[in-house]
Amino acid sequence: MNDFAFLEGSWTVANRKRSADGSWHEFTARVRAEPRLDGWVMLEDFEAVFPGGLLVKGLAVIAYDPATDLWHHAWLDSRVSPDFTPVVGRFEGGRGEFHAPGLRFRWELAGPGSVRWEQAVSEDDGLTWETNWIMEYRRP
Repeated sequence: MNDFAFLEGSWTVANRKRSADGSWHEFTARVRAEPRLDGWVMLEDFEAVFPGGLLVKGLAVIAYDPATDLWHHAWLDSRVSPDFTPVVGRFEGGRGEFHAPGLRFRWELAGPGSVRWEQAVSEDDGLTWETNWIMEYRRP
C-alpha cells in the first residue's frame, strides 16, 4: 500500500515528449503529490508550459486496491475531456509497470530524490511499444 509514498512532496520535472511528427520536445514541469485516505490514494498535481506556450494543468489520481494488490492510475488534464480509464499495475523491486489497452506507464526509483516515469503506446496489442513521454523527477 505504500508503493507511491516516494512521490509525496514537491518535484521539478524534466520532460521529453514526442510530437506527432516524431520529434522530441523538452520542457519543465512542477509537480506536488500528497497522500489521501490514509495512504490508499496519492494525488499528483502537475503544471507545465508545453512547447508552443500552452499552459497545462493536470491531476493524477493513483488509488490502491487491497483486494487485488493493484494500483489504478488515472490522469486528467486541461487539454482533453475527462477520461477516468486507469492504467493498472504494481511495483516490484523499485519498478512499477501499469497497463491499459494500448498504453503503458513505467515508474522507476532512480535513487534518493530521483524518479523516472515513461509512457509508451502500442498499435499492435502490446507486441511492440513506442515511448512517447519521459519525465525525470528531481527534488527542488
